[in-house]
Amino acid sequence: MPSTVVAAVLEADAADAQIAAERENAVVVAKSMTIDNEGGGADHIIVIQDVFTPSAYYGTEAPAEEEIDRHKITAIQGDIITLGEEDLKGVKCLGAMRVYSDGADADCFITVGYDHEE
Repeated sequence: MPSTVVAAVLEADAADAQIAAERENAVVVAKSMTIDNEGGGADHIIVIQDVFTPSAYYGTEAPAEEEIDRHKITAIQGDIITLGEEDLKGVKCLGAMRVYSDGADADCFITVGYDHEE
């Protein structure tokens, strides 16, 4: 199971916090998540975001990119939170999986383990 570690970033910078790239004919499934806010400067709301471009359909030749929030959790300053597969059951991204926070914090680290499922 691959995993990626990122620091907490704002939604506007979420492209810099990409966990997994979009893969054709597959979804990205979150398997684990650890939020280390022990050294962070504040409480943070952490969001797993799904970013994809839908297929063209009647009347729309070039649909716009969609951004959908799939999971939210609050990380209290000083805490380390670990979520397992049961906690993340049903968190699937049709496109790229990104993570962002309500505040940028270079000392709040988010690790997400994931798999691609076809």
